[in-house]
Amino acid sequence: MLNQIRLVVFDLDYLVFDCAEVKMRALRAALVSLEEDIPHSALLPDVLGIEEGFRVHGRRWMSQLDIGLDETALNQLQLSYRTHEERLVTDGVGRLFPGLAEFLSDCRMQGLLPAIGAEASRDYLMAVSDRFGLANLFEMAYCTEEYGMGGADEMIDEIMSRAEVNPSETLALGTRPDFFRAVRSLDVLSIGCGWGLHQLESLAGADLQASVLTDLFPAMEKADEMAARFLS
Repeated sequence: MLNQIRLVVFDLDYLVFDCAEVKMRALRAALVSLEEDIPHSALLPDVLGIEEGFRVHGRRWMSQLDIGLDETALNQLQLSYRTHEERLVTDGVGRLFPGLAEFLSDCRMQGLLPAIGAEASRDYLMAVSDRFGLANLFEMAYCTEEYGMGGADEMIDEIMSRAEVNPSETLALGTRPDFFRAVRSLDVLSIGCGWGLHQLESLAGADLQASVLTDLFPAMEKADEMAARFLS
């Protein structure tokens, strides 16, 4: 039972939603119409490369691809990718990580408010939400696309406002260095979650880490103790 933490904000991709296959297949499908424009020497990202790109650049990871496309073609690629990504989710590709729905149910039974703060577009977030019934698992869901250049810090600040909690009552769970920096700027504690990742180095930017789901609640208890000490 947590005494201080009331709100737990979850990032979406690689933490709630196992999206690796979706991202890989969507990229391949989007590249088909542009394959004649891509030099044979270009190295296309694999699953690990996409994961790394997302962790470093968030939902703008495709704009950083170095595959020999000019700006117009790269914009076309991004638009096509988003269409394929949402279609694949709707068609049943990807999954929620095993055990997560039960974990969220336990959180709610303990009086915690689980929320999504996704590094994603609204259309993508809603596609995942509709497929898996996330509205039944989370109290609220926001995405960074709604905040333009403001990004994760403004999004999480809005979530805290809606939940009527202060930073010491909030815990953020994520996978990306930018996410950890954003929540630290708000004086919110973070846990880096690694069960959806192949490489865990970026989790070092979080206050605590949980490499597997069974490590998460003990990490949350430590965060709760840290928050309580901060107030004392």
